[in-house]
Amino acid sequence: MKRMPFTALGSVIVLTGGCAQPKGVEVWQPKPMVHWQDLSSGPILPVRDEFRIMPGKPRGGLFPGSLAVTRVSIEKTGDPDRPLVPRLTTDPRNEFLQWNSALDDQFAVGEVFPISGKDLGGGAAEPDQILAAFVALHARLGLVYAVNELSETETEMLGVLYDAENRSTLAVLHAYSVSVVPPEVVEKSKEPIDMWETESRALVRAKFESILHGCIHELIQRDRPATVVTPVGWKPKAPVRPVVWPPRKVKSPGAPG
Repeated sequence: MKRMPFTALGSVIVLTGGCAQPKGVEVWQPKPMVHWQDLSSGPILPVRDEFRIMPGKPRGGLFPGSLAVTRVSIEKTGDPDRPLVPRLTTDPRNEFLQWNSALDDQFAVGEVFPISGKDLGGGAAEPDQILAAFVALHARLGLVYAVNELSETETEMLGVLYDAENRSTLAVLHAYSVSVVPPEVVEKSKEPIDMWETESRALVRAKFESILHGCIHELIQRDRPATVVTPVGWKPKAPVRPVVWPPRKVKSPGAPG
């Protein structure tokens, strides 16, 4: 898969100490953090650099099925009564390719599709509303995730995986990465540096995809066929189609009659 251009977030952190900031130098600015409660309306026990499947009875009939994915971010509004609001920042073009590629060898996942703000029907990007969108779009599973830039060189991703049909939490996921090459080295380097291999935002995404892959694989291994309950006293009135006996032989094309 061809990589898209990667743009570094900032060149270097400058401690001005009252001095003028050099022209052309970008200063890293912290963004509002997304917390676990922004991804799930229920209680969550956080994890670090791993996934945790929720305890309980083995769930059956999860697979085969589709997976809906969306990303939540916290944005500033300028409204003093509600300065911060959650938004869906999914780019459907990139998300579709990314998540289908990450799970392309998990054949029990028939499709991975992203949802965006318009799929919420005018509702807020809150866990219950997002889960309702998963159900409305007939997704069997749903992943809500977020990216937090902890510093100029540290990034984390956290996610909650839902059983959309039963409106319950299946698993929680987390990944953390640090840039391999410091920003000041990137700034001074005369040789091109592959940001996909060195920058924390790219490294954490690859790690999170791997963690999600492992989580889905384990859920598939645990899955059992859905239990079909036959109503008491129910008896079929007739076969689905008339029984032909003796069976008719299928003639090959061009064979004599």
